Amino acid sequence: MIAFSTTTVQPPAFNTNGRWTERLLPTLLVLCFFIATALGLYALSFLRAMLVEERGNELAMNAAAVADTVDRVLFERYGDIQLFANDGVIREGTSEERTARLQHYHRLYWYYSWLGITDADGTVIAATDTHPTPTAAPINRAAFEAVRQSGNIHLEPVSPSAGEKSVGYMAPIYGARGAFRGVVASRVPIENLRSIFEQEGRLRYGQAPYDWLLLTRDGAIISEKQVPADSAKGPAVLEIPSRSRAASDRNQSGFLEEVHHRRGHSVVTGYASTRGYREFPGFDWIVLFRQGHDQIYAPVDRLLWTVGGIGLLVILPLTGFGILVSWKLGRERSELIKTRQDLEKSVAELGRSNADLQQFAYVASHDLQEPLRMVSSYTQLLAKRYRGKLDADADEFIAYAVDGATRMQRLIQDLLAYSRVSTGSQPFEPTPMGAVLSYAMDNLLSAIKENQAVITHDRLPTVRGDAKQLAQVFQNLLSNALKFHGDQPPRIHVSAQRKEEEWLFSVRDEGIGIDPQFAGRIFVIFQRLHTRAEYPGTGIGLAICKKIVERHGGRMWVESETGKGATFWFSILDPSPKTSNTRSEGETTRVE
Repeated sequence: MIAFSTTTVQPPAFNTNGRWTERLLPTLLVLCFFIATALGLYALSFLRAMLVEERGNELAMNAAAVADTVDRVLFERYGDIQLFANDGVIREGTSEERTARLQHYHRLYWYYSWLGITDADGTVIAATDTHPTPTAAPINRAAFEAVRQSGNIHLEPVSPSAGEKSVGYMAPIYGARGAFRGVVASRVPIENLRSIFEQEGRLRYGQAPYDWLLLTRDGAIISEKQVPADSAKGPAVLEIPSRSRAASDRNQSGFLEEVHHRRGHSVVTGYASTRGYREFPGFDWIVLFRQGHDQIYAPVDRLLWTVGGIGLLVILPLTGFGILVSWKLGRERSELIKTRQDLEKSVAELGRSNADLQQFAYVASHDLQEPLRMVSSYTQLLAKRYRGKLDADADEFIAYAVDGATRMQRLIQDLLAYSRVSTGSQPFEPTPMGAVLSYAMDNLLSAIKENQAVITHDRLPTVRGDAKQLAQVFQNLLSNALKFHGDQPPRIHVSAQRKEEEWLFSVRDEGIGIDPQFAGRIFVIFQRLHTRAEYPGTGIGLAICKKIVERHGGRMWVESETGKGATFWFSILDPSPKTSNTRSEGETTRVE
């Protein structure tokens, strides 16, 4: 019988707590409100700083990525001008052939707005258009002279004051004997580079507002995302911190907070510089990506308004509700004490009822044996004394009575054994399962020899348990394997493996097997899958095994298919950390 201790609650202690709650709970609620507000403001400033840091690094990475892409695209144009200068048609062809070849390159490389070829005096003799721009001269004479004198490729930087802002490339053309024959020149409009900025912006920010600028090292605006209406008045030169920071170190990218040069609101600006690519020196530009603080703070601000609104709607009414609750606590205190006492009384009565039920099952099965033994004895005496002296019906009726009394006696004995799993158990102690299995096989020795069975087993571990009950588990499982072996002699194997904090034991046979749909039914008391004429027994053996295993903190189940044998698994709880996830293997014992 299980005894439950009860706890006595002293009324004076609850009265004191009730007065404490009534006086201090409202004050504590108000204090918590102010503390929560202060913590919220600190968390807001901390989150805003984190967002600025995160978004600033992202803007810097975007600027660096665009700068690298611009360098790569312009480097490819740098390689193109060398390819054009070495083209045989451009060097030796007629004016028509040269113009056709330039038109071909113009269609092939869409970045260009104009391609042209001059003679040794600088006169344009072939070009894709008449002029590279409506207002500019076809060829920069200073650049032409520099190429003729040096023999190197000349890079013409962008002029912020030009109508169409573009960069130029110029390379010398030499004849077969090294004679200077002129130059090939190309123009790349800055407008054609805007797609690099727009693509990076859409990829990073989608529809969110952002801004970008492309500046010279001196701060002159080459291009920007939103061109102002007054841009025709002349180039704008920006004196902003991000430009100065980028100009101070060409190889360093980063971000800082500053004021927008037109709108006047605060922004976070990521900056990076073009640095050239391989042998291409580059044009020494500055790339800026910027986003306003209001856009960066937007996620936190939305959260702040949401939490603030919820706080005003919840915390302030909660203060008044707390005062009401503190008043009700005193009235509900007595009900809580009574409910707790009733619950303890119910638990104690449930424990006594459970113990009485087990005792009743034991006493009922034990006391029923005596009158049943008398009925069985006298029916057997009638069968022995009057068999053949009465008619055939009488002999059949007496046989039914004898069989019924015998089966009833077996059922009561099995029920008594089932109840003794809990009432007649022994305390757990270290139990070698190998010795337990040997004991069970000794009890079944005659049945093993009669069925010519072969029983093998791996080395089995030592667990904490009731040796007698564990032997009964093995004996019942082996007995079933011997009984349901089919046409061939039984072949049985017992093994064990460690899994986390338990040992898994298995008893595998090659018998008739079990339909999987009955895998749970066979562990129910007095449930049978075959008639008594096919296989004897009462159907309680597996129920006893399951109850013993559950007493040891484990579980039991079967894996089987009809005609393919069965494997019965059961676990024994063993939290000892000796060996984890290791299989108990070693010697194998055969019993025939």
